[in-house]
Amino acid sequence: MNWTFLIVSAILIVILEHNWASKKMCNLRYNTESTTILAEKDEEVCIESSIANISKLPITYIRITENLPDRAELIGGKYYIKDHLISVGNKRIARHQLALAPMKELVRKERFKLKERGVYGYGDYSVETGDFLGVKTITVYGCVPKHVAILPSKIENENVRAIVGGFLGDISVRRFIMEDPILTVGYNEYTGREPLRDISWTRTAVQGKMMVKKYDYTSELRVMILLNIEGGTVEEVERCLELSRMAIEIFEQKRIPYGFRTNGMLFGPEGSISYVPAGVGSQHYMTMMYGLAGALHGCWYSFESLVKTTLKGRGINEHYLVITVPTDAKATAVMNDLSRRTGAELCVLVGKEEEDV
Repeated sequence: MNWTFLIVSAILIVILEHNWASKKMCNLRYNTESTTILAEKDEEVCIESSIANISKLPITYIRITENLPDRAELIGGKYYIKDHLISVGNKRIARHQLALAPMKELVRKERFKLKERGVYGYGDYSVETGDFLGVKTITVYGCVPKHVAILPSKIENENVRAIVGGFLGDISVRRFIMEDPILTVGYNEYTGREPLRDISWTRTAVQGKMMVKKYDYTSELRVMILLNIEGGTVEEVERCLELSRMAIEIFEQKRIPYGFRTNGMLFGPEGSISYVPAGVGSQHYMTMMYGLAGALHGCWYSFESLVKTTLKGRGINEHYLVITVPTDAKATAVMNDLSRRTGAELCVLVGKEEEDV
């Protein structure tokens, strides 16, 4: 009788041993979301994931590994980092071992920071669990793409910010002084308070009463940022990226549509960025910041070619903010030609440390 019991027990153990790890894995649910985060250098970044046991039995062994961005610094106490971080060259992997009671879910948050500007991709993970006797393990691998874009440093120099503010102020003054028929969006009856130059004589003749033009002044305030990094040093290019960020944030704050052209090697979520049409808003801002975060230090073509492309694709009433590395006489002549051919006064910011003009 005892032998029969032992034999039956041995058979049951073999069956459990063969299937237990697979069954436990089927009862685990790992979840995390694909995200793109904009962050400052050394800012704390948090990613969240969850692991759930949907069975009516406990799972006593689960190991989760999650790839962090390259060169990420895990945030936590010395012993926490020692127990949970694996570093292999630039690679950073967070590892956790746990158990889950029946029908329970554990939500985990991992915090890290990055010191250097760039776009960092990550999201590979693995979930491992064991068999009935703890001899055999089964591992499932997956990837949920995540990106964190570490931005160029913020410029706090009020003198530099004032240059852009003054440029926008000059545009605002000129738009009310100079009449532009292209901006006419309608006609109103003359009240006696409008300037005589706003009277539309053709519309007056059609209507049989005095009519004045109605302008959409806000549509005139449109800026194209030209970023030139041809021949710049690493430091000069970095400063130009910082200036570009500053300008974009000012335009967003003032809700001024802005476009972007560059000869630099900038890359967005969908590929290379050399031209972004004028716009404003969260998606526009995200695209621009992502491009600045991931920019390389080289350029695709010359400043002269950038200006030629700008002239060919010039929009109506475009105003130009040129952000450039230090220039020579040839580049200065190119900028003068842009101003002469467009009739626009340029605002120029030169990427030199704390000496931008």
